[in-house]
Amino acid sequence: MKEKTAWARRRFNQWLDRRIPPSAHITLDQKRIFILPTIGGYIWLAVALLIFILAANYANSLAFGLAFFMISLFMLSILHTWRNLAGVTLISRSAESGHAGESIAVKLQLQAGEKSRQAVQLGWPENEQVCLSFDKNQDCNLKVLARTRGWLQPGRMRVESVYPLGFCRAWSWVLLEMNTLIYPRPDHSHPLPDKLGGEDNEGRQARSGHDDFAGFRRYKESDLAGHVDWKGFARTNELNTKLFEEPVGNQVSLSFVQTPGVDIEEKLSVLTGWCLSCESDQRPYSLILPGLEIPTGIGSQHLQRCLEALALYALEPNRQGDRHHA
Repeated sequence: MKEKTAWARRRFNQWLDRRIPPSAHITLDQKRIFILPTIGGYIWLAVALLIFILAANYANSLAFGLAFFMISLFMLSILHTWRNLAGVTLISRSAESGHAGESIAVKLQLQAGEKSRQAVQLGWPENEQVCLSFDKNQDCNLKVLARTRGWLQPGRMRVESVYPLGFCRAWSWVLLEMNTLIYPRPDHSHPLPDKLGGEDNEGRQARSGHDDFAGFRRYKESDLAGHVDWKGFARTNELNTKLFEEPVGNQVSLSFVQTPGVDIEEKLSVLTGWCLSCESDQRPYSLILPGLEIPTGIGSQHLQRCLEALALYALEPNRQGDRHHA
């Protein structure tokens, strides 16, 4: 039974991918909108049918008129409920990077088109959902749980409406493309590996650190703002960075091979935690992955480069994450 259910869901997802392919810009049209009666709609139809049967048994023209009026109202609600979604355009604007297991902020824009929209509900299953009414462009912020590392792909988002009478529900499943990386879940339970240089800390090198002042060099974008020579910039209009001497032994080499963990994901989580710890302690670090080595550095750009390498490690180049269909 489970195999048949999985097969049916897989075939449905394949059909849905052909009918509503993924895109960063999706307009809801006739082939992208589905509509069925709600529970209230079925009850309304059942009551109308009962009144019609009673009218036929007792030859009551007033009851006939009431039954036909109820059916006509239901038919009109189908058209207006569908029109409330038809022509709405959804645009993926941006999404914040984060770690697996975190709620990621996603920014969307809804374009109403030529008519106002009422009570449009949208969101991902098991995540935050909002209900909006708008007559022009409407910005929307949502939260979605990032389940795995790699490119953020929360799956198909449900857009629906029961306006105006609640007799019918019109909905669509849209898959919005989001070029946002999700980093591995950080694991801070393991201590940092031994420092480079072992116990011999006699060697020293010049870098933007915290110890003895060693001079100046030209400013680079990766330099910390606190080490910029602002006073000298005010005098000479040249932007320089202060250099400090720090023991080489304070540097740390983070190697995938020597990282504790049973599988790849556990090792990447530990490496992510180490990178964040080194950055927090302002300790220079290098990252060594199979087929990739990032030299020793410090700063936000160095951290981002390391986290991106960890997020994409052993993934297919164009993989957009696992699609979670409803």
